[in-house]
Amino acid sequence: MFLILALRQKRTAKKREFYNKMGLWVSSSYLALTFLLKWIAFSQIESALKTQKIDYTQIDTRPSPLNTILWSANVETKNAYLLGNYSFFDTKVITFESYPKNHDLLGDLTKNESIQRMISISEGWYIINKKNEFLYFNDLRFGLLSLAPKSQDFVFKYRIDIDSLGNVDFVEEPKDKRDGKKLLSDLWIRLKGN
Repeated sequence: MFLILALRQKRTAKKREFYNKMGLWVSSSYLALTFLLKWIAFSQIESALKTQKIDYTQIDTRPSPLNTILWSANVETKNAYLLGNYSFFDTKVITFESYPKNHDLLGDLTKNESIQRMISISEGWYIINKKNEFLYFNDLRFGLLSLAPKSQDFVFKYRIDIDSLGNVDFVEEPKDKRDGKKLLSDLWIRLKGN
């Protein structure tokens, strides 16, 4: 907004300098506030894990879309990933849904270059599941399309297709526009607290 206002002023105008400074001040303040909120959310999630006596190897936190009030957490344990949400308006304990890694389902496919590339792209945050004789690669970094418990509707879910020559192809599962709208509605409700 301040950039547009500054562009509408003459180069030598005092208002142009004012709008530029205000834009930098507002954007830098928002960035600093976001870092503070991330630290608070991370601390709350870490505290909940300790209280629930959950051993973990790493935590990844990020804000949910379009806000910095509701935070999502991916927590890696030995055999599973835990997914949870924390809102600054929460009054109850943070709960985590467990998703088995199932990395062993890949077997020798872990040596395949395409599989290794997908693992690298997902930064190691992925689970494998099997449905109707097909293996599915689920990227956890972007979460789920549903806040329903035990949902398997990951934002990025790929069917692993293997041809007769052993070439691996990933086919993204189609999404319905209604899923995105419902997710935004569910996130708005969840943002208000548990």
